[in-house]
Order: sequence, then C-alpha cells, then structure tokens
Amino acid sequence: MLTTLAFIVFLISFVVALAGVVVPVLPGVPIALVGAVAAAAIIGFQRFGLQPLVYVGVLTVLSQVVDVAGTWLGSKHYGAGRAGLWGGIIGSFVGLFVFPPFGFLLGALVGAVVAELMVGRKMDEAIRSGIGAVGGTLGGTVAKVIIVVVIGFVVFPRFFGG
Repeated sequence: MLTTLAFIVFLISFVVALAGVVVPVLPGVPIALVGAVAAAAIIGFQRFGLQPLVYVGVLTVLSQVVDVAGTWLGSKHYGAGRAGLWGGIIGSFVGLFVFPPFGFLLGALVGAVVAELMVGRKMDEAIRSGIGAVGGTLGGTVAKVIIVVVIGFVVFPRFFGG
C-alpha cells in the first residue's frame, strides 16, 4: 500500500517536472527531487536507498547549471560579448515572468540584443548574439528534459524491487 502511494507521489512529481522543464513557470527538475525524497520518506529511506537520492540530487544541481550554461554557451558561440551573455541570461528570467510560459525564449533574445546594443555593438552582431542566446536556452531545455528522464530511470525501479 505504501509503495503504491510512494509510486503515485513520484509519478505526479515526475509528470509535473517534465511539464516544468518545457513550460518553465514550474521549477521542473527540483520538483522531481522533492518527489523522490517524498517517495523515499513514504516507503522508508532504508528501503529506497540513499544512493538514488544522491544521484537525483546531483542531477538536480546539474540541471540548474545546464540552464544557465546553455544560454551562456549559445550566446558565446554566436559571438556575444559579456553584455550579451548577461543580457541573455537576465532576459530569459525576466521574459519568463513577463510573457509566461514561453517568454524565456523571447526574453533571452531581447535581453541579449538590447544589452549588446547598449554597449555599442552593431545591430547585426546584436541579433546574432540574441539568436545564440535563444539556441543556447533551447539546448539547455532539451538537456533538462533528458535529465528528468534519467531521474525517472533512477527512481522508478525503486518501486519494483530494483
């Protein structure tokens, strides 16, 4: 009975985490971590195991790094300067709240372009930087989807004796 409850709790958190990665109004991957910890508490940490929780914790931290690094690397690859890098990162956060749920893409583009223009870059260079910010942000999102799937492969077997 408790295993079924734990499974349902994690399944719900897993689905919400996937949604949160694609529709980033929700804190995606951290929700999967909370679900895994809750499931472990329900069925018992001894039975669930500490190792899977450590893996999920490390993957959660990695997902947060990937989130910021994706925008940074995409912008840098397309020639963004320091202003464009920070503009893309800040713009993606601002865009998320101004135009949810997909404003993070528009925000990364606008933030990088505006920041590059503010420091005197030419329009074509600024737009290129913005395109890199969007590409990097999308790459980070894809990486986070993969991380959530890996978390599923780590946690779901815990409910079936694995």
